[in-house]
Amino acid sequence: MSLLKDNKIIFVIIVVAVVIIAAGLAIYYVNKPAAPPRLIIATTTSTVDTGLLDYLKPYFDSKFNANMTWLYLGTGQALEVASRGDADVLLVHDRVREDAFVSSGNGTLRTTVMYNDFVIIGPPSDPANARGTNATAAMIRIAQAGASGNATFVSRGDNSGTNALENRLWTKAGVTANGTWYVSTGSGMAPTIRVANEKGGYTISDRGSFYKLRSTMNASLSLVILCENDTSLLNPYGIILLNSTKYPNIKSDLATDFLLFMVSKQGQSLIGNFTVDGQQLFFPLYGNPESIGLPSENATVNYLNSLLKSRGLE
Repeated sequence: MSLLKDNKIIFVIIVVAVVIIAAGLAIYYVNKPAAPPRLIIATTTSTVDTGLLDYLKPYFDSKFNANMTWLYLGTGQALEVASRGDADVLLVHDRVREDAFVSSGNGTLRTTVMYNDFVIIGPPSDPANARGTNATAAMIRIAQAGASGNATFVSRGDNSGTNALENRLWTKAGVTANGTWYVSTGSGMAPTIRVANEKGGYTISDRGSFYKLRSTMNASLSLVILCENDTSLLNPYGIILLNSTKYPNIKSDLATDFLLFMVSKQGQSLIGNFTVDGQQLFFPLYGNPESIGLPSENATVNYLNSLLKSRGLE
């Protein structure tokens, strides 16, 4: 009888313990803080490869209790993804296609936030004699050297903003880029630079991605900047807010927070202070696109400034 009584006592204790644990777990899950809402940015490879978004993320997340994430894409792919409503906001660098995206009704607002520039890189021996500050002349010489078997050009060939810039330069140079000297990777910036490096060829890169890769590859990256400082190589970046009526599932409020953060004094200062190996990779441009020869955005800037003021984000 004593053993039976002891077993009953043990059983009661176990049941009580299970009830207490279950109640505790229930209270925990009821009161567990909700996960921060996730913002999905469809963006170009350069903002990721350089580390800019990793650098900005903790500031944005903390300020807006959010989880900033991104899709690593070329500009063409980023626009396509956003056109399906599979991202909340765009950060890209191809003004012609950006304007077309907004005009088609996919976006409601676009503004320039920053810029960097493109450079033509190649082997130090420079067999095409591309060195200088005239990008069109450099492309002509590369094509001529390629046709004679003395040079290789490696293209991203991925419909990115960089690829679009390259195609504009070929058109301006009057060159149809094809043949064995012209190689298309269909890949992002870093892989394309690596292929050009392996082949001892030429390619076009945004300056930031080249600097970032150089800082990690060190002496194994033999390519150098050969052509730079041509105004045709300037590379402005724009943020586009998507049409929330057309894409009702996007986080439009959080997307607006991201845009306002990027154009605020804090965001612009962070962009300007971001460096790799002591090199500034991006330059703030909000409110002053005319400084690099772009059209005025006064109406958009005035509207955004009023939002910044109303939210105390100036």
